[in-house]
Amino acid sequence: MSKNIPSPSLKIKVWDFPVRFFHWSLAICFAASWTSAELFDNAMQYHIYAGYATLVLILFRILWGFVGSTTARFASFIRSFLTTLKYAGTLREPQPGKQIGHNPLGGWMVIAMLGFLLVQAGTGLFASDDVVTQGPLAFWVGETLSDTLSGLHQQLFNFLLALVGLHIAAVLFYRFFKHDNLIVPMITGYKDLPNGIPAPHLHFVSNGRAFLLFGLVMIGVLVPISIV
Repeated sequence: MSKNIPSPSLKIKVWDFPVRFFHWSLAICFAASWTSAELFDNAMQYHIYAGYATLVLILFRILWGFVGSTTARFASFIRSFLTTLKYAGTLREPQPGKQIGHNPLGGWMVIAMLGFLLVQAGTGLFASDDVVTQGPLAFWVGETLSDTLSGLHQQLFNFLLALVGLHIAAVLFYRFFKHDNLIVPMITGYKDLPNGIPAPHLHFVSNGRAFLLFGLVMIGVLVPISIV
């Protein structure tokens, strides 16, 4: 066997800790936002805290998409429409794809989730229920615009629930039809290379830099909010 062709059991590191931390922390924040707003009374303060955390996570992930590890960078998984369409044609084949990180469809799902969640968290800063709860920046925009943004915030959350459901369905599809487990690598950071795929050279940025960036983003978000 060629030295460039690994065996199917070869494991390589695919996801760095910052990406995995972001993924699962965002899942927790989303669940907290939903439950605090829909399932529990008098829990809106927790909803607000979850929104702040979501905003920090999203902004960090966007920056990490430019300065992070190879598989975290947008340039490694954002593909053209034609390339994405061609990849979609392979979904009927019941075997794992050849992508190391996000596949083209998964890459656009990442962009969609980041974009909609950024808008969701951003509108929450200006939202108000006209009773006891309002975002920290609601008074900046006036009652009319705040009401508009509040409506958008509520409607967009329902759309995000559908998007999350689609994401979970896709993970299950890959697990049971494509025989590609996407969950374990997002937990451990390692995955089995598909048979016949050469081991790539991936660059991983140190966790220390990620922690520094995350801290700066947190300060940049929370300090202005606390001042106003």
